[in-house]
Amino acid sequence: MLARLFIILCSLVFALTSCQGAAEKTVPADTNIVAVVGAIHGQHKRSERYSLDVLKKAIHGFDPDVVLVELPQDRFKTASKNFDAFGEVRENRADDFPELVDVVFPLRKEMGFTIVPVAAWSRQLADDRRAKLQQLENDPKRAKDWSEYQAAIAVYNRSVSGKSDDPKYIHGGAYDEAVKARQETYQQLFGEELGAGGWAKSNNAHLTLINQALDDVSGQQKRILILFGAWHKYKIREDLEARSDIVISDAAALF
Repeated sequence: MLARLFIILCSLVFALTSCQGAAEKTVPADTNIVAVVGAIHGQHKRSERYSLDVLKKAIHGFDPDVVLVELPQDRFKTASKNFDAFGEVRENRADDFPELVDVVFPLRKEMGFTIVPVAAWSRQLADDRRAKLQQLENDPKRAKDWSEYQAAIAVYNRSVSGKSDDPKYIHGGAYDEAVKARQETYQQLFGEELGAGGWAKSNNAHLTLINQALDDVSGQQKRILILFGAWHKYKIREDLEARSDIVISDAAALF
């Protein structure tokens, strides 16, 4: 009986895997395939489960034509120019993202894909947000709100404890729900005061650039990898669901 159940289970797994592969092979000629991969930035260097080598293998497995990255255009120009000239990025913001410095830029030369910067970040925006958050934290009138935010952070930390560097978990629904609960609380409490640096507005700015980049290659049957900080992943996926010119590939299958 157990043997028969095992055979049935294996057959189901094989069928699901085959269907996923078939879905990509049978997409219409005018449709792009998009994978949204969440990066963990500096943690890649400290993790064995989601090391830079693991990310590199995932990118090889997807074999993209285009990679959209979390760099603003001006920073990307400097980083790309330096990498082409010296084999090193030599750009402060890019250096914060080893997934770009040690994986994406080197792989571009090897694999021949195009890198497109789609981050709306600026140093001034980040500095303003940091200053405003410090002001909110120290405002006695906002003590209750700050306490609620800290409670949301604690819930998130418990939810992801021991799994925050597991790429299978990161690319699953439970991770997205944990991030969403934390960040939507943050937005609800402080989004208005943070303005352009708030969670909703900053993500909308990123998404505007992401959609512009997707529009530029619409109908070309490209394989497009979107590589962003893992917290942004659920916002990107939710927004992309509205597009009819792409098929969203299951990024978890790459790990």
